[in-house]
Amino acid sequence: MLDIKVLASGSKGNAYLVGDGKSRLLLDAGISMQRIAEGCDWKVSELAGALITHAHDDHSHAVDDLTRRGIKVYVPLDMAAKHDGTKPYVSLVNITLGTFDVVPFKVDHDVLCYGFRIKSVATGDQLIYITDAAGMPYRFEDINYWLVEANYSVDILDKRVEEGMDRTRANRVVKTHMAVEDLEAYFEELDTSMANAIWLCHLSDDNSDAEDFRERIRRVTGAPVYVA
Repeated sequence: MLDIKVLASGSKGNAYLVGDGKSRLLLDAGISMQRIAEGCDWKVSELAGALITHAHDDHSHAVDDLTRRGIKVYVPLDMAAKHDGTKPYVSLVNITLGTFDVVPFKVDHDVLCYGFRIKSVATGDQLIYITDAAGMPYRFEDINYWLVEANYSVDILDKRVEEGMDRTRANRVVKTHMAVEDLEAYFEELDTSMANAIWLCHLSDDNSDAEDFRERIRRVTGAPVYVA
């Protein structure tokens, strides 16, 4: 069984802790070092490592603070040259951090961005983490936990454009983030019987409806669904 703790989610910052009773990983570090330390119960040094999806500040803010504390921080190649002490990962090449095996994979965003398939060798549980992605890049099977973006609704975004939202801004959202309708369609075609929990993350403040999103994904998966 995995424990998922949301430290922050959304455009103001993203950070999540995943533990299996033996090791803990930090997924993204888009908040202050103090908030991360508080979330870790002031036991930052016990982190097996940190995985950063991409360079945007709301996902990478505390990278340098983490490396200064001796934490193994894995980042996309374009970040490694700019942040001393970080380690670049390679798409589809396994990383071992504590009791976790991690496989990074590319997702579509406006900068180099990755998701992660994370397996605990202690429990056998598998988790998929995807954020800031225009869609699901692969069909993932036998996943026990999902931490996946549902940033906006097409209907809500269209309505906001009708009400005067800048079309260029709306187009950027569509090209760089995942709609709940796309996630819903993805899960409809997938066997989710192994899912213990699905976390919806990085919801837009203006273009989402948390309760509607939760119910839509619960209905198609039959799994417990939470909003980060």
